[in-house]
Amino acid sequence: MRVVVDGLALTDGSRLRGLGITLAHLLPGLAASAALDVVVLARPGAITPNDATVEPLRRHDLRAKLALLEHEWRTPHDIRRGRPDVVWSPANHPPRRCAAPLVQTVHDLTPLVRPSAETDHDARRWRRRADRLRGAACVVAVSRSSADQAIRLLGVDAARVEVVPNGVDPQFTPGHVAAHGPPYVLFVGAWGPHKGYAEAFAAIAALAELGYPHVLRMTGPNDEWMRGRVDEVLARATRPDRVEVLGFVDDLVDLYRGASALVFTSRAEGFGLPIVEAMACGTPVVAFDNTSIPEAAGGAGVLVPDGDVAAFVTGLRRVLDDRSFAAEHRAAGLEQAARFRWDDAVARYEEIFVEAGRG
Repeated sequence: MRVVVDGLALTDGSRLRGLGITLAHLLPGLAASAALDVVVLARPGAITPNDATVEPLRRHDLRAKLALLEHEWRTPHDIRRGRPDVVWSPANHPPRRCAAPLVQTVHDLTPLVRPSAETDHDARRWRRRADRLRGAACVVAVSRSSADQAIRLLGVDAARVEVVPNGVDPQFTPGHVAAHGPPYVLFVGAWGPHKGYAEAFAAIAALAELGYPHVLRMTGPNDEWMRGRVDEVLARATRPDRVEVLGFVDDLVDLYRGASALVFTSRAEGFGLPIVEAMACGTPVVAFDNTSIPEAAGGAGVLVPDGDVAAFVTGLRRVLDDRSFAAEHRAAGLEQAARFRWDDAVARYEEIFVEAGRG
């Protein structure tokens, strides 16, 4: 079965976010499958599996908005060059025309779930493209929450929706890290108006006022635009001295291992990869109870009512103060994280592609 994959997310702004990370983890296993012949449409510089065929994406405009417009118009031709039996669109760019049955992955529909002026253009784009999802052979959602959003908000037929959760990279394991500097809680995630930066800053300020020595370390993609948005929120925080904005960090494993807890204040998620990564490292997780977060955290996370900073601080304090409570959540987190395996996701995608190609 020849599967042509839109690999733009390997090199565009999604590369260091959930979309690109998911694609990078799934491609090697799919390319190694005896049942599939994988063709990746990719720009120069993309890291692709040796077992995959690469068809170049020839693009001219590097400016974000124009680049997406160019991709929109040129992708159908690129797909035809790949001679597909099945087309996989793994990011937020369902093709306007498709030369074979389409499998579309939906990570989240947050711009529709939590409208914001900053993401209004994304919300409009999803509405314009809803017919493409409705016409897909299969829509793969990374969580039950995202699946329900596609059904409810875009009118996708529930019978065509499959839930295939993301996995955890094997590098995320427990381990000891020598302490340097004050104790810290960790925030992992790219900027977005739904990510709960203000709530995270309020939580660390409350801890500071209560006499805790902890700082909040924040890591994620750190381009100029994102850092500007973070700085705007940080400027309004009451204790900016307790926040360390680290930007992109190569070694997340040690950051997770050294953290007293993961602070997950996002107000909407498609999956919640930092939750399961932290748990795999033996780090307790405190999070708001919304969208896909209960699916990722299971009973191992300390979940509090969505948006309730006081409840969040209470949950965080219990993790910091009660060693037995924290140890229970560490052990439960290791079991929960073990449920999410990239190999399982690869196997299910392989089945989906074969089913779609056979019609």
